[in-house]
Amino acid sequence: MKLNITNISNDLEQRLRDSVPTRAYNLTGRGIMWGLIGAVLVYSLFPLVWMAITSLQPEVHLFTRPPEVVPHKWTLEHYFDLWDSNREFFFYYRNSVIVSVLATTTTIILGTLAAYSISRFEYRGKEFLDNSILLVYMFPAIVLVVPLGILMNDYGLTNTWYGLALVYLTFALPFSIWVLREFFNGIPYSLEEAAMIDGASRMQAFVYVVLPNALPGIIATAIFTWSLAWNDFLYASVIMSQNNMQTLPVGLNQMLNSANPPWGQFMAANTLVTIPVLVLYILVQDYLVEGFGAGGVKG
Repeated sequence: MKLNITNISNDLEQRLRDSVPTRAYNLTGRGIMWGLIGAVLVYSLFPLVWMAITSLQPEVHLFTRPPEVVPHKWTLEHYFDLWDSNREFFFYYRNSVIVSVLATTTTIILGTLAAYSISRFEYRGKEFLDNSILLVYMFPAIVLVVPLGILMNDYGLTNTWYGLALVYLTFALPFSIWVLREFFNGIPYSLEEAAMIDGASRMQAFVYVVLPNALPGIIATAIFTWSLAWNDFLYASVIMSQNNMQTLPVGLNQMLNSANPPWGQFMAANTLVTIPVLVLYILVQDYLVEGFGAGGVKG
């Protein structure tokens, strides 16, 4: 077979000529995409970075014009002042940590068991329960604040950590059941059967086979519940009226609404509130993506 070298060369030359615009188009598209991602990152992170920088500037430099993006002098005086003159802030911190831990732990335990029962067992009312899980999300939070406040007051649960944690369960538990149910549906029942054939009990199969496979969903729901309890202002301001029982959002709001707000301390307090949540999100970000993605796709 005789090859026509001239035709092959012309064909390659034409393909190379056609690929140049395509490559330029791809490079332009990538440049626009990365530019948009960079703009969104700057827009999202700038308030946090500015808050941290402001907390490390001396008080006299906070209102200079133009603002100092990179301070000439760094200081930790606002953090020490916060410790010396605003001890209430650390009570708020303690209350937020305890309420968030209570709400998250309870939601994970109850949500995991409820979602597993919906996924694996047949019983009366299961279909109604399954279809009405997210019904509470149809109502704005402000609609439920008065009935829940009256209920907590009637049962003597106002100004208590577990009372506020119970309020957060009304929102966090349905979402947790919905996400975890989809995870359990995606785990083959044959894995549990194989474990039970090998001698494991039903509970052992659940703990050692099912739970490890549902770990991304459990972590995603735990982070959702923690964020809900950590950031809530509305219900905390209603349920916790005593000053020593208030949580961080309510306490920071009081600091901001004082006659002469200590802006440096306010920024230092906000930085201390943000750091634990930021670190937590960074540590479990892979589980979050997998958990919320799987819950949305499988539903």
